[in-house]
Amino acid sequence: MDFDYRLLASYIIGDLSQQELEALMAWRKESGENEDIFNELVRLRIRRKFDHYHTPENIDKAFSQFNKRLTTISRRRLIQTVLKYAAVVLFVISIAFFGKNSIKKEETYIVYKVNAGESVRKIPLDDGSNVWLNCSSTLKVPTSFSVEKRRVILDGEAYFEIRKRPSGSFLVSTDQLTIKVLGTSFNVKTTGKTKDVETTLASGKVTLFDKNNNAVYQMSPGEKVTYNSINKEYTIENIDTNVRTAWHLAQFILENATLREIVNKLSVKFNVNINLESKELAERRYRCVINKDESLEEVLDILKYLAPIRYRIERNEVFISE
Repeated sequence: MDFDYRLLASYIIGDLSQQELEALMAWRKESGENEDIFNELVRLRIRRKFDHYHTPENIDKAFSQFNKRLTTISRRRLIQTVLKYAAVVLFVISIAFFGKNSIKKEETYIVYKVNAGESVRKIPLDDGSNVWLNCSSTLKVPTSFSVEKRRVILDGEAYFEIRKRPSGSFLVSTDQLTIKVLGTSFNVKTTGKTKDVETTLASGKVTLFDKNNNAVYQMSPGEKVTYNSINKEYTIENIDTNVRTAWHLAQFILENATLREIVNKLSVKFNVNINLESKELAERRYRCVINKDESLEEVLDILKYLAPIRYRIERNEVFISE
């Protein structure tokens, strides 16, 4: 089996397991040349920190000293050997010192996107959680979650039902805020133009963190917190979360709405003109839940029992009376 020269780099930075150390010691004993190389690595490790050598001048100087010490090996053979090993070692150490953190942080994502005018998309996550992604929105989900942290990136609007784990947190990152979650149902909406982030908590507990990872607010169920990144202000409201989050169930809810407001919504949805017989009828208020897959007749039948009203449909005209 070929020797893994990355072990030389790991040895210099002091990051070897017992098994790897035994493999390195076995390689060391295979030849006098290996022994000499290993001894010089020991000197480099003890005498100076690696970052002192991580310049072309210091590397050349170190190899020059290295060359002079190993007089038992022919100069030409030594240079070839050292350059071969050093290329591997210095490359790997460079990654280990300057790229270790970035490599750990670099993740690959699956990107989910719902374009304007498209239907809400339900996205099941590997941990048993579910996300509903609204139109004009993008969600980035890692190809796999770590034990310590589950993190997704949102641009737009999504409703989350997060499955609680015994350990580790769930994070929703936006451009302006990060939402830390336990077992929770909540809604997040980002607005590109105003840079607002709106978080609505239906159940459970979430904590909001700013861009500097400072905890700024712990939400309670029934609250909607809107953060404006321009003036860095938070607005807190108590709302009916069922109304605010109904979109993910393909519903829209009209709370304490006049019949005029309701029929105006229906006119747009079904592309019809709805006529109300009287002003008094138009000003009556109702709570109306409309499923987006219901037909006009089905919605009007529901209104018949709520209002009560009578209706008739003539092509694209609807007439409503008491």
